[in-house]
Amino acid sequence: MKTRREISCGAAHIAVEAAVAHGSRIGAPVAAAVVDGSARLTAFLRSADAFILSTEIAINKAATAAGFRMESGALYAMVKDNDAVLQGLRSLSGAALFGGGVPIKFEGEIIGAIGVSGGSEDEDIECAKAGIAAIESHLADIS
Repeated sequence: MKTRREISCGAAHIAVEAAVAHGSRIGAPVAAAVVDGSARLTAFLRSADAFILSTEIAINKAATAAGFRMESGALYAMVKDNDAVLQGLRSLSGAALFGGGVPIKFEGEIIGAIGVSGGSEDEDIECAKAGIAAIESHLADIS
């Protein structure tokens, strides 16, 4: 039986802090959420001037990326031409079918995901990737 790895609380907090800080640097007030591999919320942070509803959207983007094991925007691209599947996904509570949810990998295994909301779709993706880069840098520093 293979042991399933999960993102640590410390790494999750590093990711949301880096994502929100990056948003501040680029002028995008964002909310950032990290979930574990089972899509359970592990860490959350919102800049003071982020939209209130960005909270729920960030969590949904992270849960979508973890649950489908792919970027939330890539999921939409994969199903956009199949109306039945697209409508089925849209009917799921909490499914986010736009960019900003990105899986977090460790040694090739998805251990969680980060979701960011509050900027443009491209800014959200950029902030999510900044959060992942911060985790990777932290792991490199302690190795």
